[in-house]
Amino acid sequence: MTARVEELAQQIASLEESDLQALLERVEELSFHRGIRALSDRYRNRLKRQGKLNEGAETIVLKLKQIRQEIASREHPG
Repeated sequence: MTARVEELAQQIASLEESDLQALLERVEELSFHRGIRALSDRYRNRLKRQGKLNEGAETIVLKLKQIRQEIASREHPG
């Protein structure tokens, strides 16, 4: 563990309970946003590789509706 990490750990351990809870919530929020950005970047790169990056939202929504209908027909025939 680096000295910086140790120092941060000491500071965090000395926080009041309410401040510690607020800090943990903020870290969770930042981690979530970082994960969403990473997922978005991967999805954008995949669309770019497939040549679909500039497809309009309407086209995508129509394709998703079609896929949903196909799955519903397969899972719930008749």
